[in-house]
Amino acid sequence: MNRLAPFESSIAERYHEETKYSEAGLRREAAERPNIDWSAQPVPFRTLEGERLLLPAEGLPIRRKDEHQVSYPAAPDGKVDAARLARLLWYANGCTRIERMAGGMHHFRAAPSAGAMYPTELYAAIRDVPGFAPGIYSYQILDHSLVQVRAGDPYEGLRAATFGHPAIEETGAVIILSGMWFRSSWRYRERGYRRALLDSGHVLGNLVVSAPVDGLVALPLGCFRDELVENMLGVDPVIEGPLAVVPLVAESGAAEIPRVPPRRSDVVEWRRALGRVEERVPEGAPERMIAALHLAGRLDAEADTVSGDASVAAGAPADALVIGADVGRTFWQSDDPITATIAARRSTRQFRSAPIPKDALLRALAFATGSSDGSLFVPELLRTYVVSLGVVGLPPGSYLHETEPARLVELSRGRLDDAMVHLGLGQEIFVHAGAVVIHTVDLTRAVARHGDRIYRLLNLDAGHIGERLNLAALREGLGVSGCGGYYDDEMNRVLAIPESQAVIYLTSLGIRA
Repeated sequence: MNRLAPFESSIAERYHEETKYSEAGLRREAAERPNIDWSAQPVPFRTLEGERLLLPAEGLPIRRKDEHQVSYPAAPDGKVDAARLARLLWYANGCTRIERMAGGMHHFRAAPSAGAMYPTELYAAIRDVPGFAPGIYSYQILDHSLVQVRAGDPYEGLRAATFGHPAIEETGAVIILSGMWFRSSWRYRERGYRRALLDSGHVLGNLVVSAPVDGLVALPLGCFRDELVENMLGVDPVIEGPLAVVPLVAESGAAEIPRVPPRRSDVVEWRRALGRVEERVPEGAPERMIAALHLAGRLDAEADTVSGDASVAAGAPADALVIGADVGRTFWQSDDPITATIAARRSTRQFRSAPIPKDALLRALAFATGSSDGSLFVPELLRTYVVSLGVVGLPPGSYLHETEPARLVELSRGRLDDAMVHLGLGQEIFVHAGAVVIHTVDLTRAVARHGDRIYRLLNLDAGHIGERLNLAALREGLGVSGCGGYYDDEMNRVLAIPESQAVIYLTSLGIRA
């Protein structure tokens, strides 16, 4: 770990290789760091000084004293006002409840986070929201408020940063997601960047699915001029980097706004990134490699637009069992919207020994992977696998999940219960699980085509899809938990996943204990 000597492959590939888990590697890490000092855990939220503008609690499960109730002017349907902005921020990553635990007060969030590190911060770039002066604001989860970090109309900066994206013309507010690497790396070392990206993808997923409840569309932009956005937020990318710029536009006009493909970063940018990191990050710090990779994926004004890349053949056995999966998708009613599921969401830590219904699994998968709203960055690069451990009507084994046509293609046959517990580092969420969903990517091909920035986009997409799967599984009455810790290479060998496919995310589903 922490080796930053020059190398020929991309830093994204090198980073992913060096942050893989293996039994020998985890034993070595445990010997080097036998105990975690929990008293030194980073605070999982930012508290800024300055005037706090309380946001409305209308329609949210937030209790406030009468003297803390606030109101702002309303805006017409399809426009962002304070109430709509407040709901979107809260459903994206707000504090859903507070509990006293052994280490103090724990602030649960709307989006799940590995180890409850909560590395994602939210900002609101406000152009035209009644009751708010134009500027950049930081969302404060403790009291559901905004604190201004930069005054003035952000339009020109946003337009320049997003290469003139037409959604900036149509929006009165933009939500910006950033990642604070040290919150995750404190516990997960260099692998913390992977965790932070997945966690931010969870937040992005919540934001996208909750916006239509308010008649809006959240349109994530993953390709922007990083330095301009960093300056707008006043952040240092070695510590905290912007990950997504999300204009909020009217649902009625969103279809007219073109989705643009990702932009290619300079593939050799890592050589310049290494010099900056070596000057600023102490030798041995887990943020050293994280910062190098994040800086290597930054874009500038000279980035070239590129198109997506089709996935390669699955490589299934000639006699593979093929099971149709076109059973519809999970849906919500207008009187019981998806935001209700977000508000009540909790990760399942224990399952009981009982099979899950096949159609419920397939409907949840269809909702998670079948999005055609343009909210995913590079969905064509991701591949989805299903491990059947206890699914009614689905023989035990591993399968490739395809969407067009919707079907499961068998890769291996036989029970994998014990193997899955082992591959998942013995975590309880794999004991008695009914199924495990796995997302992978051919990282070598992806980086060769798109450059190092693709690494963050892929992981954000995997987290986004994982959160959609999480919510759909809960809606179907299942228990569910995401997982970013597993034996990487062994996963491919045991589950017959092609060696070229890098595993980037797991979701375990079952019947809640």
